[in-house]
Amino acid sequence: VNLAASGLPPGVTASFSPTSTTGISTLTLTTSRSTLPAVSAVTVTGVSGNLSHTQKTVLSVTPILAGTVAVDLSSAYNVTGIYRDGATFAPSAGLDHGGYALSEQALGPEQVGDGVVFRLGPANAPDAVTGTTVALPAGTFSSLRILAVAVEGNQERQTFIVNYADSTSSSFTQSLTDWAGRGNASGESVAAEMPYRLAADGSKDANAFYTHAYSFALDSGKVAKSVSLPANANVLLLAATLAPSVK
Repeated sequence: VNLAASGLPPGVTASFSPTSTTGISTLTLTTSRSTLPAVSAVTVTGVSGNLSHTQKTVLSVTPILAGTVAVDLSSAYNVTGIYRDGATFAPSAGLDHGGYALSEQALGPEQVGDGVVFRLGPANAPDAVTGTTVALPAGTFSSLRILAVAVEGNQERQTFIVNYADSTSSSFTQSLTDWAGRGNASGESVAAEMPYRLAADGSKDANAFYTHAYSFALDSGKVAKSVSLPANANVLLLAATLAPSVK
């Protein structure tokens, strides 16, 4: 089968490895920093003799900030919220503590939201944080961007506190939309829309579910030390990224 891709937005190139295959091929899409934001329907075509088949997928080109720093949450993980498709788990071991979790296949290893890349934790293991204080890489930053999920309904007016090295802090009040809703809370944006979530028995709940991104402006003249999450088990942090101060 010979493979080709069409419908690419300007500035995006496609390559297959291998370009001709009797089995699996990997499609790599590459773009430059000058490529404009775009959403495009890319058509992948496979041809073998007189036979052909096409498959469409949506490609989104999104600009992200340079010089960001991912926050390592591994030492703070205290909830398992992402499982591989087909995995079974105790209802209390889900993201919502009631039998549901996110899918590794639907989420991928990272997500882009609010202009930054969020790196996700491992599936089938602790990979989310709730109700504790998380250490931040030492440095001065313009903002803290987080990828979070609210469960058991919308979680209104939750308090996040960023602590600085000089013992001062900044407090932020943020409402979070439940993971079953797209959300319209102030300061909230959709990071990922997933076509299903996983149930404890290994089945799929085939409805739309969402992760959301939030941004908290920091005092760029101070060294950020940690962030204290709301004392609420229904607010879960999946990833965090620090945006650099503007020089």
